[in-house]
This record gives sequence, structure tokens and C-alpha cells, in this order.
Amino acid sequence: MKFYFTLAALAALTLVACQNSTPTYPARQPPPGLLEAPDAIAAGARLFVSRCASCHGKTSEGRSPRADFFQPPAPDFSDPVYQHKDPAYLFWRIEVGKNAEPFRSQGSVMPAWRGLSDREIWQLVAYLKKRSV
Repeated sequence: MKFYFTLAALAALTLVACQNSTPTYPARQPPPGLLEAPDAIAAGARLFVSRCASCHGKTSEGRSPRADFFQPPAPDFSDPVYQHKDPAYLFWRIEVGKNAEPFRSQGSVMPAWRGLSDREIWQLVAYLKKRSV
């Protein structure tokens, strides 16, 4: 009996650890100086308001009440943890949205923003990094 309990506990811990791991994503480098450029951050802020705020923004930024019911919840990019996220990871998540694992199987509703240019996605990344300070 003790063996089965230990085995079940180990399986549960493994599942939890796998859920919190960062998936593999492509290595990318932003254009030099873009993440710190005030004009890029401002452009990213405008893109955030028009494309992202309905799910990720504050109520004053146009957050939709339906976003409160997303499972998993849409991340709040004012959380300081995003200041330390790899810019290549943020770029990838914006680009692929819910279409990559583990996000697809977790029920994410994040759209893929492949219609944005690479520069626009980097501008969003610049804004998200600044927003999380």
C-alpha cells in the first residue's frame, strides 16, 4: 500500500513540475537597441491597446469582462516576473499564441499574431518588458 501511495505522489509531483516548465522556443535576437528605444516602447503600447488590452489589460485600458472567465487566465503583464522573461520567449508566445504546447492542451484562447511584422512583435515585447517594471 505504501508503494502505491509513493508512486501516486511521485506521479503527481511530476505532472506539476511539467506544467510549470518553460517550453522549447526558437532563439531570436531583437534588433539592436529596440527593446530600450522610447519610440519602440510607445509603438508597442499602441499595439497593446489595440490588440492585447481586451484580454491582458486593466479595466481602464479596455479589458473585456469575458477575460475574467478565461481558463487559464490571461497573464497580467504588469507583473514584475515579465521583466525577467526572455524576450525571445515573449516574441514566440505572441507569434504562435495557443497553437503550441503546452498552451493548446491547457485551453489557452490566445490568438497567434502572425499578421504582425517581426518589428511590431518586438515593439510589443519592448512594451511588455517596460510595463512589468
